[in-house]
Amino acid sequence: MKIYSDADNTTFSGFSTIVMVFVLMMVGLILLTGFNLLINSWQKTVVMENLYYQKFNHASSSLTWALNQHWAVPTASWQCANEATYQLKACIKKSLLTIDNYVLVRGEAEDFFLYTLAHFDNNQLVVEKGHWLDYCPEKKSIDCE
Repeated sequence: MKIYSDADNTTFSGFSTIVMVFVLMMVGLILLTGFNLLINSWQKTVVMENLYYQKFNHASSSLTWALNQHWAVPTASWQCANEATYQLKACIKKSLLTIDNYVLVRGEAEDFFLYTLAHFDNNQLVVEKGHWLDYCPEKKSIDCE
């Protein structure tokens, strides 16, 4: 680095190189920070989806387990059964739908619910194809609580 200190001519060699290195470091830091924020966002999304699928599968297992159990005659209030080994919980109640004589079956996983409509026959639940639901089919949401 040459530095001349003349009253007529002042020359600084290498100063622009230092400024350019500093600018490139700042641009790189900004890009790395942006990529880090993007990756953190993707990671949160993956964790949330993973949790959703775990709850979904657990509730689906509860529904399947419920179809193989012997139940008392459904009433207007929820009747629940638990399975201790796999921590499954399923509930049934008489549906308020005016079409057909359905029983509402609910599979639970913490605060996640899956529903299906079934018929009650000889203490068993009989499900027709296509009656699986991820929402409550009752007209009022209070009827599903």
